[in-house]
Amino acid sequence: MMTNGLMTNFDSIRLHRLHCPVPSSSKDVSLLDLDDIKKLRYIENRESQEDEAEYEAGGYMPINTGDVLKNQYKVCRKLGWGHFSTETRTVNPNHVGYKNIVQMVDTFKLISENGVHNAISLEIMGPSLLHLLMQSDFRGIQVAAVRRIIFQVLRGLTYLHEECHIIHTDIKPENILIKVDENYIKKLIGQMERFSEMGVDLPRSYVSSEFWTKQESSLHDSEEDIIPRFGEHRASSYPGNMYFSEMTNYRERHSQTDFSTPMWVSPNIEIKIADLGNACWVDHHFSPEIQTRQYRALEVILGAGYSYPADLWSIGCLAFELATGEMLFSPKGSSEHSANIDHLCLIWETLGGIPKYITETGTEFKKYFANGHLKDVPADNLRIWKIEDVLVEKYKWKRLDAIPFASFLSSLVEPDPALRATSSQALNNEWLLSTDI
Repeated sequence: MMTNGLMTNFDSIRLHRLHCPVPSSSKDVSLLDLDDIKKLRYIENRESQEDEAEYEAGGYMPINTGDVLKNQYKVCRKLGWGHFSTETRTVNPNHVGYKNIVQMVDTFKLISENGVHNAISLEIMGPSLLHLLMQSDFRGIQVAAVRRIIFQVLRGLTYLHEECHIIHTDIKPENILIKVDENYIKKLIGQMERFSEMGVDLPRSYVSSEFWTKQESSLHDSEEDIIPRFGEHRASSYPGNMYFSEMTNYRERHSQTDFSTPMWVSPNIEIKIADLGNACWVDHHFSPEIQTRQYRALEVILGAGYSYPADLWSIGCLAFELATGEMLFSPKGSSEHSANIDHLCLIWETLGGIPKYITETGTEFKKYFANGHLKDVPADNLRIWKIEDVLVEKYKWKRLDAIPFASFLSSLVEPDPALRATSSQALNNEWLLSTDI
């Protein structure tokens, strides 16, 4: 899918060079029968479809699986779609964080009945961290891999912030992709061709598990198992607002307290930050509202403006989720309270309160606070449960392990963005440096 104008987010179709070694899931195709594949494709297509009316003059370019573009790129399948993109500039490819950003491979123009389309192809990447969490059955992954992943995300953000002066605005598991090797890519293309022979596209959910874990995915369950698994585990967002990334219904915060061991993941895992479609310049914002709900910074909720620290808040949420399998904040609206009120309550309980001077900042604070306290929320209804205690009491961490991790997270979800750790400062945190990365 392409629109008139420069498009830097090419997630809508993943292209590969015809003459390059090309993409496979290490999962045996025989483990999925045709009915299961069609169910997955139905769910995916239902959750991520653009408006067909936008395929018109000046709009999207019609693209079909199997199309060859520029005599060089073959369309394998649709990955998703986005509302708009941001032009970016490469500043310093020698920066250590440059390699942790998904790279552009080529740019070219195409002509269709809808006009001239500027296209950008990106390097081929593997599944996202969301897929990793799904394969862990939302138990989380082992801390060594969490540390490795977060280190690389911070390094990539340092490049975006300090070299490019860009705020990503949408850090979350879906937008962190796993780097794969040529063997994986070759196998994936082979499987795509086999699926094509069966008359269906390869599902986006069909990703390698054994490549990164000691587990096997169980996508070949009964129909009763498949539909709930891919439909009930994700809290909803705001799909009607173009400034919020689309949210697919994969998971929501679990309520159980009996957790099994986190999933093993290779400590050598490599990742890259993807999807700068909602990114903005630090001095040129496109919307006052940014970030997917569960990863949204306090200052954004309050309408107090935002800058680089908003991305660091999201990383704190991401790190907790990778380690536990659950979201740090998973607010839900109700007939009595809005999602923002619930979100602020969760932040208050997790951080042990919010400084009074912070509750008096932004354009929205009067909706939610009065004299430093949450409106219409009795203090007795707020249960303080700080991150360290949550890790120990709910997830059964040893206190000695919980203290440094909780301290690291607290530096990222600091309510005052001026006091929040920068990406460079976070890279030097004791928890990240406590082992070789």
